[in-house]
This record gives sequence, C-alpha cells and structure tokens, in this order.
Amino acid sequence: MSGVEILWVVSCIAVAAFAQSLAGFGFALLSVPMMQLVLSPRDAVVISTLIAAVSTTSQAVVDRKSVDRASVKRLTIASYLGMPAGLALFVLVSDSVLRLTLGVVVILAAVVLSRGFSLRDDDFRSDWALGILSGILATSTSTNGPPLVFVLQARKMSPEVFRSTINTIFSLANLGALVFFFSSGKVSSHSLLGALIGLPAMFVALRIGYSLRPRVSAEFFRKLVLVTLTLSGVSLLLKVVL
Repeated sequence: MSGVEILWVVSCIAVAAFAQSLAGFGFALLSVPMMQLVLSPRDAVVISTLIAAVSTTSQAVVDRKSVDRASVKRLTIASYLGMPAGLALFVLVSDSVLRLTLGVVVILAAVVLSRGFSLRDDDFRSDWALGILSGILATSTSTNGPPLVFVLQARKMSPEVFRSTINTIFSLANLGALVFFFSSGKVSSHSLLGALIGLPAMFVALRIGYSLRPRVSAEFFRKLVLVTLTLSGVSLLLKVVL
C-alpha cells in the first residue's frame, strides 16, 4: 500500500467507526464505498469485514446488558443461512450489479421506515426473510446492515437496545463471514495489512463516539438512522454511475 492509500483507509475506518458508535450501524455502508476510491472492491469488502468483526464485538461486549437475545438468535441463524449464497454472488456477480441492487434496497428501506412502518411483536416472518438477506449481503458486499436496521427499527426498539442487539448480530455474522472468506482464499496479505493499520483509528473513533452518546436523544437517534441509511444508498448508486 502507498502512503496515500494508507492514509485514506485509516480515514475511512475512523469516520465509519464514529458513525457506527452513534447510530449502531453503518460501518460497512460508509467504509466500503469510500475505500473503493483507492482499493479494489473485493479488498474493500474484506478489510471492512475484518475491522467490523473487531468493532462490533467490542461494542457488543460493552453494551451486552441491553441486548434482545431472542432477536439476536433468530436473525443470526437466518444470516448464516444466507451466507453461502452471498459468497457465490461475491465470486460470480459484477460489483456494479451488487452496488445498484443494494443502493435501491437501502433507499426504499429508509423511505418505508420514515413513514412509520412497524412490525407486530408476534410476527417473526420478517426476521427470517430479512436475516437471510442480511447474510447474503454480508458475504457479497460486507454491507449486511440495512435489512437488520429495517427489522429492528420497525420493532420500535430504544436506542440502547437497538445498538446492543444489532452489534451482537453483526459480531456473530462478521465472524461467520470471515470463516467463509478465509476458507475460500479471499483474504490477501494486502487486505490483512489494511485492517491492521486501521485498527488504532477504529478504537479512537469508537471512544469519541461513546463519549457523545449521552447527548443523543431518541428522536435525534431515529433521524440519524434514517439519514445514514439514505446517504449510504445514494453513495452506492453514485458509485455505479460515476
């Protein structure tokens, strides 16, 4: 990696980790498109997954008292069911098709949530369907957050429960995705180096984000989630066009 590439990767990871510490998600949605400006799409996906595995696991441990364990169990199992199909897409389908599809899905999800969509507490069909979709996205684009954000936000979780639950699912899903990547030979020395140099920036950004959490109200948190979703979708679509 050149000096410019290293500096850019570190900056992308810091920005994405800070956003995730406040919103509970968004690391891959922000870091992958940004890193692709200087790295290959596949290196960006693997680096993001490596860093995210550490980031989400650390946040899941810190926030473990607020986790909704039933949702974690359903959505994690469903994610693992979708991962083999995602890995096949990662190998076979073009990057532009994956970005276009994800961008449209993310924007539609933000629009539906902004209109007050909600799920009944006893209706878990959406959990399984969106969990499987999240698993497909985990191993194809490293951006498995939108389906999880949609289903958890639709259940009107508090910011504390939302962050803890989604990061626990992310942690378990990222570890599974890494097993698939390593076993299929998709983790290069280049991507390992990128992840190692980005770890210090990630921890600093998380520390800053955690210190600001008490100032984030529930209403502001909801708006932050919707804005992050929308901007992520737009950035993916722009990457296809430009």
